Amino acid sequence: MRGPGAQAPGPSQVTAPVARAWAVAAATAAVRVPALNAESDAWIVRGWADVAVGCLALDGPRPGGPGPGGSWPGGSGLSGAFDGLDEVVRTVGVLSGGQHAARLRLLRRFAGPVPRWYPDARPVTGFIRRIRGIAWRAADLVAGFGELLLSTAAALPRAAPCPLVSEQQLAWGVQYRPSPSDAHVTLRLPVSRRLARRTWMCLPGLASPGTVIAQVPSTAPPLEQQIWRGIHEGAHLDHLTSLASRGPLAPSPGEFGAGLLIAESYAMAVEILAAVECVLAGEGHAVWQLGAGLIERATRLPGGAHPAAEFADLPTLAEVYLLGPIEMLADGAAAAALPDELISSLRDRWRAACAAYPPAAAFGSAAAQLIGRSARP
Repeated sequence: MRGPGAQAPGPSQVTAPVARAWAVAAATAAVRVPALNAESDAWIVRGWADVAVGCLALDGPRPGGPGPGGSWPGGSGLSGAFDGLDEVVRTVGVLSGGQHAARLRLLRRFAGPVPRWYPDARPVTGFIRRIRGIAWRAADLVAGFGELLLSTAAALPRAAPCPLVSEQQLAWGVQYRPSPSDAHVTLRLPVSRRLARRTWMCLPGLASPGTVIAQVPSTAPPLEQQIWRGIHEGAHLDHLTSLASRGPLAPSPGEFGAGLLIAESYAMAVEILAAVECVLAGEGHAVWQLGAGLIERATRLPGGAHPAAEFADLPTLAEVYLLGPIEMLADGAAAAALPDELISSLRDRWRAACAAYPPAAAFGSAAAQLIGRSARP
């Protein structure tokens, strides 16, 4: 069974059994989440929706399904990956998944009618814990640094955003990522950014490291897309590439569950580092957007000033966008979970940034105090 093919670069020779095996492995990995009760159900279903994006990349939509003309360049419309996802969903038996189930079901429709055993879009039922006090303190620290960046950006020159081309956005971000990689494949999917959500992944049928970034339509402003693709998602690709250096990994342990928490911690730490380096480089437009992004993460917590519906039932994941980078930059527990080459280059760049920009050093000291560690010299 052929994948996206030449018109949409991707896994061009992936048999149905290989695609199915990938989907079974990915959907099974998505079940292993560090959460309980209703939060666990929500997180599992969210992970399955991410797997469905990979299934769409491997299988393509079936003829007559949703999407542009129900067709896929180079795709057969046969089911391999989606069959694997179906099997795991049926075996695990989550009954409802709220908004995450609604997204999963929309993606599953690309392969035909949604099986009756898929979770429905009723809200998850059961206990969901509140945001912890340390996360609120982290939010205050991150938001304060974001506000400082907005003020700083006002005095810096502003250049025009990059064209809305994934390759150019990633190329711009290389200078601000401490361990940049360029071995990924770009493919185009017939879904919106809102439906795809996570667009970075490892797929079978590609040369090592097997990393893929999907280019999907987005209504976000060009500058926001540039930062998101060039810095945040670029950091995810760098992380996946580093993990794959130990051997082919599709799916990658950095895509689901506890591994996803480490991945988001690293990507957010790279964002904070990039913000400081953009200040030093005089890129006012990027500084402003990065500062605004930090404030958005700090205020979107459930119960926060601007809570995001996406994280209403995912407190652990919402917290990690704040506590994770603090752990990384202050050499906390999360840093120990990164490959040595990634954390080493991140530390070196962060030390240099702190030496050149005193507010970064102050942020780093406050971060170390928050997690109960001594700031590194």
